[in-house]
Amino acid sequence: MTTSNYCVSFRIAEKTINGKSPNERRQQLIDNVTTTGMGFWDEPTSFLLIESAKDTYRFAADAVNGLSKNDDMVFIFDPTDKSACYFGPVKHAEVLLSFFPTAKKID
Repeated sequence: MTTSNYCVSFRIAEKTINGKSPNERRQQLIDNVTTTGMGFWDEPTSFLLIESAKDTYRFAADAVNGLSKNDDMVFIFDPTDKSACYFGPVKHAEVLLSFFPTAKKID
């Protein structure tokens, strides 16, 4: 089985959305990625390293399940194949895309 390592950076909006607090949505993201991931490091508050057998786009879709595309932001990058996805409001997408020109926006 081939696996990939993902860098996941995120910002959870500081408000309750769909009945979920910021802490609940942060935990939702962590639960989502650790359920589909194999190894993980989550010591920083907004940066995770995850190993998964899923491709970048399936991994990203699972990761953002239950988050708000209007308020929460997630960026996922696979340093091995350079694939990347972003979700939610990115204020300066042009800057992000200047570093990761093939990054795909997901909903």
